[in-house]
Amino acid sequence: MSFQKKILCIGNETSHSHALVTAKAISHDTINHGLITDPLFYPAEFGFYHTSISDITPGNIIQNLHKYFDCVTMLDQDINSYPHWKSFVNTFRTMVNLEKKNITTDFRNNVANKDILYWHTLLQTNKSLCVYPWINLIQNFSSASQCQKNSIPLCRIDSLGDWSTAPGFTDIRNNMLQGITMPDNCNLCYERETNGGESARQFESLEWVMRLKLKTEKDLSKITSPVLYEIRPSNKCNLMCRMCNSDLSSLIEKEQNKHTQFEIWQPRLADYPYDKIDWDTMENVYWSGGEPTVMPEFYAFLRKCIEKKHTDFELTIGTNGMKISDTLLDLLRDFSRVTFSVSFDGYKKVNDYIRWKSDFDTIRHNCHRILKNGHVLAFQTVFSMYNATNLHEVFEFYDREFPNSNSLVQTASLQNNYLGPWHTPLREKALESMYKCQQTKVVYQNGRNTSDLITEMIAYYKKYDHDPRILKEFYNYNDKLDAYRGSKLVDYIPELAHAKNNLF
Repeated sequence: MSFQKKILCIGNETSHSHALVTAKAISHDTINHGLITDPLFYPAEFGFYHTSISDITPGNIIQNLHKYFDCVTMLDQDINSYPHWKSFVNTFRTMVNLEKKNITTDFRNNVANKDILYWHTLLQTNKSLCVYPWINLIQNFSSASQCQKNSIPLCRIDSLGDWSTAPGFTDIRNNMLQGITMPDNCNLCYERETNGGESARQFESLEWVMRLKLKTEKDLSKITSPVLYEIRPSNKCNLMCRMCNSDLSSLIEKEQNKHTQFEIWQPRLADYPYDKIDWDTMENVYWSGGEPTVMPEFYAFLRKCIEKKHTDFELTIGTNGMKISDTLLDLLRDFSRVTFSVSFDGYKKVNDYIRWKSDFDTIRHNCHRILKNGHVLAFQTVFSMYNATNLHEVFEFYDREFPNSNSLVQTASLQNNYLGPWHTPLREKALESMYKCQQTKVVYQNGRNTSDLITEMIAYYKKYDHDPRILKEFYNYNDKLDAYRGSKLVDYIPELAHAKNNLF
């Protein structure tokens, strides 16, 4: 046999892939060895093989399987032939990630990839363009804001008027089309891109344009009603996460008021005007908080959807995972597309310290209940001073127990720089943790920020010197919280506590 290569083809999760690979094999005078479902498979013979990201996860393809092939190719199959638009996007992203690792790939000449390549390139070259102002209505208490990353009010929701022509939105949309950057509005995404990472602007815009089947940026103007709603009716929450604040946690607000001796405390509430929802165009609703699962408004919303017989949309619930009740799961049986985005910031007691009042084993148990009930499970992790040396333990946990779930990682607030992971006093331990993160599969599971952020932090940790001033701010802040809460850092993250003794 003259053909002396091993080619891995990634297809659309249907039997059509086998026929395409067979045709390719015949045209190269070789054979199709068939479908691969074992991530540890070793191809002993030359020829063509095929798989999909549902048969073998992207993490396994990128970390292991590709090593045994001369080329990885994406079959030229239209997005509509995939069981879900996101499968197509994630297959494309898998190819991009392989390309970044200097693996020989073949996907850029696919006819079916014309549109996604157009947008992928545009989002790299136009440093301002983002789909969010064209698709969403995000409620930050009583105001509408531009996106999840920016809480600057554009207008009051109850006086919004025509969303498609609202002045606050219109100015931003025009600037984005012209490529005019807006640092006051979009600094978080700009910073991610400056540091070499893929921002929320780029990552999520690509998903939405493919989902909505937009061909060019001119198609954005055809959207006349929101398709995405983010609802945050109050700051009511059952946890007191150490990177959080009173805007997002009623317990933290109560704690602060107690220790600053304010006389009156009331949770922040803002009724969501449901008449602003266009039930005909709504495709995705993201419930946030606070904590949705302890909000009466959340359960009222679910019952309203059931009453209106409008439950066939994507419902995403951003939750700490502590209160997944039978009542909630029973209500969600009426909804066809539910994703729980659950937060873990550490492994076992580290998580319980960071996300104060949480219980790791309870959250883990609830995650398995979510999957057992047929819902999608994803994870959010906040990368901070607290987990800079142990983040790999969270990723290894995901690999062991939830290997098919994506993980989104974001850094702690830039408003309090001392909470971020950039100034850890344990540089070598942090570097070791980042290298271990790179050995996990979840890093490559198509979760926004994850692989790019780890690579970025490795480069950063190799050259930085910690700032004693910032570290002093961090330890003063954490000591104050420990005094309020009767906790001790040394009981949960001893290496971070001991580092303080060597600094001051």
